[in-house]
Amino acid sequence: MSAGQVNKVINVRRGSIDDYVIEAIVGFQEGPGLVLLKGRGPYISKAVDVYNELVHRLGDGLELVKVEIGSERVKGRVFSYITISLKKRF
Repeated sequence: MSAGQVNKVINVRRGSIDDYVIEAIVGFQEGPGLVLLKGRGPYISKAVDVYNELVHRLGDGLELVKVEIGSERVKGRVFSYITISLKKRF
């Protein structure tokens, strides 16, 4: 996947689920590219909650493109992460 295809990368952290949902919807309006939800460490489950709320609000208009899980080193520490790649269908 090339960087030109990504409209928005949303790092899910301490904000409210609704704030991240709105940020994703705005990202979908920027063009036909992908919106990536990324949750690291304790925010993995919150990223999944944001995805579930988007499914609830957008229904069939949302396409789950890919889910990636793994771990990465940040400032000498290793963190697990999830990246959920989404696309608006219509």
